Amino acid sequence: MKKKTKTLATVNQKFEIISLYQFSKLAMTFWVGGTLTIGIVIIPLLFKTLDEITAAGLAGQILNINAYIGIISLVLALCDVCFQARLSLLKSRKFWYIIVMEGLLIINYFTVFPIIVELRSKLADVANHVIQHTSEFSFWHSVSAIMFLIICILGTLYIVER
Repeated sequence: MKKKTKTLATVNQKFEIISLYQFSKLAMTFWVGGTLTIGIVIIPLLFKTLDEITAAGLAGQILNINAYIGIISLVLALCDVCFQARLSLLKSRKFWYIIVMEGLLIINYFTVFPIIVELRSKLADVANHVIQHTSEFSFWHSVSAIMFLIICILGTLYIVER
């Protein structure tokens, strides 16, 4: 009986192209690397080379796509951590990194981003430079940037965690 179980496990391993662990690690690396590249290179370059309205529109679209990639990557990572940790799930740092990142990402994407978009559209009619000096806009933009930074740090910690 043991030999038959062992043979089935060997057969399953032969047909396995990529494990959940490998796939989630790959997805998280892709997302965290993309997030860092977007925050450090792409968005500053957009605002340096384009006018504020165009740069903001493109940045919003890029962040929108990145948020969906992040949500999917974090769900995969959560499945992997749940599968690996089982009973000691709440003791796992990776689990808490994922939960905090997912929570921040969802709050940022579904709460803060819409506020920023609404304020930007209201203020775009007045003048481009007014957007930068509105305290409410600056506050929400800062909240979003801080959440983005925390997500980047936690994502990096998740990837280097063994």
